[in-house]
Amino acid sequence: MKLTNRGLGRLAAVSAVALTLAACASTGTNNVANNSPGPEVMSAQEIRGVLAGKSWKFRGPNNTGTTLYAEDGTSLVEVDGKGTTRGKWMTKDGQLCESFDPAPFLPGGVPMSCYPFSGSGGVYQAGKATFTLAS
Repeated sequence: MKLTNRGLGRLAAVSAVALTLAACASTGTNNVANNSPGPEVMSAQEIRGVLAGKSWKFRGPNNTGTTLYAEDGTSLVEVDGKGTTRGKWMTKDGQLCESFDPAPFLPGGVPMSCYPFSGSGGVYQAGKATFTLAS
């Protein structure tokens, strides 16, 4: 069976309707389109512009402290009550990536790991840590 351009167009239209109906059935809603916008992903350059050359207070599930994100991609981290370590950082679209050197409280260091990064107005989130500008 050979399909013409007209036949392919009809097949595509039927497929689009079938996919839309399948999506409605799987979500349990009768709405064909969800118009609520998702969170806007920050570009690597935007994240770098937020962090570079500044000190940030962080609060995570297990630690609090301050990180200085140097322009050259290095960092100095002071973890409250534990000590300091150095690290490296870089950005990707929507992500902050960091590694940390070994320290007495971090014997093996931490290899480069990336976390979703978002926020605005001086409050940012990287993974489970919240960052605010240090004064």
